[in-house]
Amino acid sequence: MRPYYILSGSIISKDSDSLLIKKDEGEINLPIEGIDSIFIFGNTTLTSPALNILGKRGIPVFIYSFNGNYITSIIPENYLESGFVLVKQVACYLDNRRRIQLAKKFVEGAAINMNKTLKRFGAKGIEIPIDKINSSSSVQELMGVEGKINDEYFEQIDSVLPENFRIKIRGRRPPSNMGNALISFGNSLVYSFVASEIYGTHLNPTVSFLHEPGSQRSSLALDVSEIFKPLYSHTVSISLIKRKIIKETDFVNSDGTFLNDSGRRKFLAEFDSKLMETYYVNKLKRKVTYKRIIRLELYKIEKYIVENTEYKPFSPRRW
Repeated sequence: MRPYYILSGSIISKDSDSLLIKKDEGEINLPIEGIDSIFIFGNTTLTSPALNILGKRGIPVFIYSFNGNYITSIIPENYLESGFVLVKQVACYLDNRRRIQLAKKFVEGAAINMNKTLKRFGAKGIEIPIDKINSSSSVQELMGVEGKINDEYFEQIDSVLPENFRIKIRGRRPPSNMGNALISFGNSLVYSFVASEIYGTHLNPTVSFLHEPGSQRSSLALDVSEIFKPLYSHTVSISLIKRKIIKETDFVNSDGTFLNDSGRRKFLAEFDSKLMETYYVNKLKRKVTYKRIIRLELYKIEKYIVENTEYKPFSPRRW
């Protein structure tokens, strides 16, 4: 099973046990058994019968604006809720020692994977301030350390990018240039995939540890995304630039810089290909997709919360 991406100008309706996607250029019959999530970009109509079958099959829908900004998600109600795990998760959040211990692991894991990505593209690695991470006494102090790590990291990314694609200053709302547009689009995809995988576990998406729990977004997905953004979002962005697949004509300037329809198609194709690559997991003694790695990471976090076992963030042996 895999995700399915729908760009603007479509009408999605139900056709027996399938989805019927109508576009100007024709119709596509999409068997429901072959997908585990749907990503919609731009103006698309989703009928009630289609929503009904998606809900019954437990398939989440993630909705983005035409510019690629994440808007909201439609999550099935029948995900694996567990009162027992919720109580444990909230207790872990309220225990400052355990909360910050887990938050530190997210920051450290992200930094390690940043270096994996930098090494992949021949950039100088960053010095990970382990002492400052470990000595942080509050989440606010830890996020300050994380911010400095990110600044140095993106500076090193720029060292291997052509001038017109350099990130310079990380700008998100809205992205200020083409480099930022790629990173922001990729990060939003990582967030959505992590959010989707959370609903396959007993974890509650609203109780987080590094980011403060909010009233709207899945703040736990923000936490876990930190580990995977360098590997998935940033690797894809840099690769598309260096292989000259993404060009200046793949962007539009409209109160910021965003990927246009052509650019999104290129990014989604590369991103999907990356997620479907496989990685050998020693503990399982078999290969799994990088998409599945996200679910396995969440199981590890759930085990830390429930059983108080040691948690070690995912980092590939080779990248």
